[in-house]
Amino acid sequence: MQKLVLLIRAATKEKDKLSFDKCLDLQHENPVLREKLQALTEVQNVARHPALLTEVTRVWPNSIRVVGSPHPIGRYTCLMHVFDFAEKPEYIAIAGGGSRRVFAGANFAQWLIERGLLIAVSRAAAQEGETLFYFREGKFKHAGLWRRNRRVLSKWGVGHLYDHGLFEVPMSYGTDISFYKRQSYKDVFELFRQFAEEEGTPAGILAP
Repeated sequence: MQKLVLLIRAATKEKDKLSFDKCLDLQHENPVLREKLQALTEVQNVARHPALLTEVTRVWPNSIRVVGSPHPIGRYTCLMHVFDFAEKPEYIAIAGGGSRRVFAGANFAQWLIERGLLIAVSRAAAQEGETLFYFREGKFKHAGLWRRNRRVLSKWGVGHLYDHGLFEVPMSYGTDISFYKRQSYKDVFELFRQFAEEEGTPAGILAP
């Protein structure tokens, strides 16, 4: 509580550095729960994750629920989920081709941000289906889709797809969040092609 009070005072004095929303978020964040979720995601056998989540929930109540995945969970990541890249042949052709492995991961997210290719929106203005990125110490860590009632739909690593509260996520995902307007699959895939080209993917693989 003392930490929260100090943050609210800082936000009052320096509104450009810390929003009041951020203070309220930290009030609802549960570090112990997040550490337990972190440990869960580090269990290699992802088939055990739902049962482990049930065990965590018994001791540290939360609103997280597993969502049925439309694709095999080992075949896509959080960014592939939010950009709808999973199981798309043209994405697979690029990500699986060439001598260098180029895929929609943290480097692609940073590339989009550094070039100003994402349109930022405030949380208050964010619509259902728009994208949010989680950051830790300024580095991209995770992505999800904004849902009704301030919920998030996101894929946790090579694990399951979850519906969860904003900070009901593993500790490694960080506490800084940015919201962006969702782009069409066509537009964001073209950006991925440009990224892959800059990363050295052969022109023959990039050809439509």
